[in-house]
Order: sequence, then structure tokens, then C-alpha cells
Amino acid sequence: MFKKAIASSLVSLFCLSVPLSQAQTPSVPNTPSEASKQPAPLPPRPLKLPKPLSYKLPNGLTVVMLEDHKVPFVTFQLGIRVGDVDDPKNLEGLAAITADMLTEGTKTRSSKQIAEQVDSIGAAMKGASDADFTIVSGSGLSEHKDQFFDILSDIVQNPSFPPDELKLKKTNITQSLSVKRTDPDFLGSERFNKVVFGSHPYSIVAPTPESVDKITKDQLVQFHATKFLPNVSTLVVVGDFDTEKMKQLVTTKFGDWKAGKVSVTTQPAPPEVKGSRIYLIDRPGSVQSSVKIGNVGISKNDKDYFPTMVANQILGGSANSRLFLNIREAKGYTYGAYSGFSARKDPGEFTAGAAVRTPVTAPSILEFLYELNRIRTIPVTKAELDSAKKYIVGNFQLGFESQGSVAARLMDQKLYNLPDDYLANYTDKVLAISPEDVRRVAHRHIDYNNLVITVVGDAKTIEPELRYLFPVDVYDTSGKLVRIEGKKTAAR
Repeated sequence: MFKKAIASSLVSLFCLSVPLSQAQTPSVPNTPSEASKQPAPLPPRPLKLPKPLSYKLPNGLTVVMLEDHKVPFVTFQLGIRVGDVDDPKNLEGLAAITADMLTEGTKTRSSKQIAEQVDSIGAAMKGASDADFTIVSGSGLSEHKDQFFDILSDIVQNPSFPPDELKLKKTNITQSLSVKRTDPDFLGSERFNKVVFGSHPYSIVAPTPESVDKITKDQLVQFHATKFLPNVSTLVVVGDFDTEKMKQLVTTKFGDWKAGKVSVTTQPAPPEVKGSRIYLIDRPGSVQSSVKIGNVGISKNDKDYFPTMVANQILGGSANSRLFLNIREAKGYTYGAYSGFSARKDPGEFTAGAAVRTPVTAPSILEFLYELNRIRTIPVTKAELDSAKKYIVGNFQLGFESQGSVAARLMDQKLYNLPDDYLANYTDKVLAISPEDVRRVAHRHIDYNNLVITVVGDAKTIEPELRYLFPVDVYDTSGKLVRIEGKKTAAR
């Protein structure tokens, strides 16, 4: 089976390397019969976006407000430009624990009191961090907005980080990390990010039990005092309120929040990857292989952001994309194959992947390579392009159906320093993408000759076939290197 798949896929790859006039018809049709029976997407509907009010308090806090009286609710997001990238070395997890513990107690409220007060007014509130930012979010009945913002102001400005709650939090994180090490997708992402991002903080997908164990209350207090500042924060409020009264409430609750000195850290550039290579994480007895292929991608502010979104939608953005129709529908190797660009403050990652049956691990990689090369070299069809653009625009417009999604869009615009007309021009920018735009950005942002490939699976079964494709390094599930291109090495 492997030899037949090799032959078939190599023929497909060869067709992409010769002039289009000589190329044979691709082995996977652009529009299979199943997809052709589906009704065509409707054209995008006109979307009139309300204009929010945006201003700054004297302490530097950016405030964005948008009235929405459809339901008696108020939704907020408080975004702070501090995230996991700001964790000190060997204290990974500090930003995440700081954010998560905001609701666990303040100087005047216990964890239980916060929970009871939030519940009593029909509200919800939580804090969380990602790679670049911390978001405190919530919603509640508009009649209780004064109490709501009193609690919000308190947890953001006066968290106490109770030792008992911190101990419990650390125990829960350590236990969850043990569970994650049994997850093939986690193991693959861990190795993929380390190779792709090197010493950049994006290389860390999770803290270690050792780093979590080192975190103390004093470190949380210090991190909060130096990083949680109004002059690096944005408050977005959407919902049923009067703007003038809300402005007064925000000033009352956040006007005394003290600004501070902002430290700017320049992150190291990702390493240059030369040549494609497979990083195999040995999971003995696994009946599936978790495959991830990719490279460094784009940032949220990249000029290619919109055409890259369209290219990815055609390649692997949904169940009617090329990867899905090829590797699942035509070949039957997996339940689903997808791709994605993680656009962050700095360039994130481009990945394509799937969980495939162990016997077809190598053939699946060949099919991924075929599709990655095809979208870089052959123009997409008009049908594919129109479908992708309508799908993206439709999802974008649906994102204005709820207060929470509107608040999230407004927050992204501020945190990523996107243009003021970003949301207003979103649809037009997507609809303007051409087939040549797709091929250009795919060629630029899919580094076909220098791909990082991680595979989590049974090395005894799949390693010999993988070595026909690229050099293979083997790791165990703890992340230690076992072999380099067939040579044993001391675990490290």
C-alpha cells in the first residue's frame, strides 16, 4: 500500500514541477461531485457597522463604548498588553496564573464573596492570558452594571493572590500537565513550536511542573504591579447603557488606577530552518499518527493577512477545503485534515495537520506535500475563490450577532493597533482577493522546501517509511532526544 501511495503522490508532485501546459490533471478534483451538489453560497449581505466611541482616560486607559439596546445586558472586555511572552525565564506560567487568580480574592473580598456577588447579579467574570495579552471578560444584566463594574475594578486593581488558592491552582495545573503529556496533539505542538520558534517565547506551549512549582505569591504581586497598568490596557463596553452615564461610571471605577513605566522587550527572531525534517515523537502502540507540518507564518498586522486567510480557507480551512476533500474524502486516511495561520503580535505559525491511521502515515504526508505545493504553484479556480471569500465574509458578519463577539472584534482592533477602519473595510478587502493574490501569498508564506514536520506515533511501525521522505529525529514522550537519523544518542 505504501509503495502504491508513494508512486501516486510522486506523480502528482511531479505534475506540479513541470510547466502548466505539460502538467497532467491533478489527482484530486477541485470540485468533487459531492460538493457540486451543494447549493452555491448566497452573496454577502450589506453590513452597516455602528461607530463606537473611543477615548482615553488621563491615566492612559483606552476606553471603547458601543450602545446596543437589543437585550438588557452589558458585556465588557478589559485587555492588557501582557501575556505568556512576558513570563520570566524558568517561571513559565506566571502570566497565566496571575490572570486566572484575579477572581480568587482582593484586599476586601474573598474568593467566595466574589463568586457569590457575581452570581447574585446574574453576571459572569473571568481572567485568562494568551501568548500576547491578558483578557478579563464578562457580562451581566444592565440593571446591575454599577455593582458589576465595582467588582471588575476591584479584581483588576487589588488582587490579593491568597496562598491557599495559589496552592490549589498550582496543584491543578500540575495535574493537567500530566494529562496533556498523554495527548498526541500536545506532544506534536510542543516539539513543533520548539523547532519553529527556537528561543522566541512562542516556542513554549505550556509551563513545566518545575516552573509552576517555583511561582510564589510575592512573584504574582510583583508581576501584577509592574505589568497590569492602565496605560497598556483597553476597556471595551458593549450593551444596554447610556454612554454619558457609562463614561462617568468608568471614570469613577478606573480613574484612580495608577499608570506606570512600560518596559519594551524585543523578542529574538525565530531560527532559520534549512531543509525539511521529520521530528518523530515515539508513542509505542499508537493506532494513529498525529501529523503537523508547517513553518513560521504571519503577524496580525501583515499586509498579506487578508489574502492569506483566503488561501488558507481554500487549502484547509473547513470541510470543503482541498486537504479535507483529498485526505479524508478521496483517500480515507483520516476523519479530518485542516490547516491554519495563527496570526499573533509577532509572526505565529502556519500548520497543516491531521490524525491519520498508522499504516498510512507516510502516504498522508505525501498528500499534504502535494496540496501545499499545488496551492503555491497553480492558480485556484474561480469557484474555489468565490466560495472561500463568501465563507469568510459570512463568518465575519455573523460575528456581530452577539455582544461578546462584537466586544472581541473591537478589542482585537485596539490591542493589535489595527486601523480605525479595519472592521468597516474587512468585507471589501476579502472580496478583492484575486487568484494571483492567493498563489503569491501561499508561495511566500508556505516554505515548501524548509518544512518542519512533527509526527506522534508508533516509531517501530512508521519510522522506516518516514526515512524515505526526509531525515528523521526521534524523541520520547517526555521530549528527550533518542535518535538522530538512525543514530542513538544520550537522552537530552
